[in-house]
Amino acid sequence: MSNIWRYIPLIEASGATHMAVDRFLLEQHRLEKSPPVIRFYTWLPAAISLGYHQKDYPQNWKSLTWQSQPLDMVRRPTGGRAVLHQGDLTYAVIMSIPPGKRLAVYKQICEFLIEGWRSLGVDLDYGTATKEYINHDNCFATATGSDLVTPVGNKVIGSAQLRRGKVV
Repeated sequence: MSNIWRYIPLIEASGATHMAVDRFLLEQHRLEKSPPVIRFYTWLPAAISLGYHQKDYPQNWKSLTWQSQPLDMVRRPTGGRAVLHQGDLTYAVIMSIPPGKRLAVYKQICEFLIEGWRSLGVDLDYGTATKEYINHDNCFATATGSDLVTPVGNKVIGSAQLRRGKVV
């Protein structure tokens, strides 16, 4: 991995804006026009993001509201299941794919999250993948091996990847 990274300070914007920024940053790094990037962001207005491959979701989600406003629905470029974004903190890491299989890459990327939360007194570890994941529309209903969970198994951080060429 490169020792020089770009850090983008916290941004609050719509789901569509955030997904466009993530796609742009990925493409810039893929074209070698940008160093690796880490950014954190929050969503305004509240939104549901659907995973790239998620075909089905409850139809009543189209009529959900938050503070009398319809929830935005946006498709993420990454996989996974639906996530409600309302008051949460989202992260994106864009970098060249390090050596290793997909799960090892997740673990390498997530290590800074584990260490950061540990410094705040919160212990997190990786979830355990089960076949139940595919049966849930909601990303946080179950964990996979790429997600971070509390010692009692509650999923608190979900992670998904998009790979383009040699970039994740």
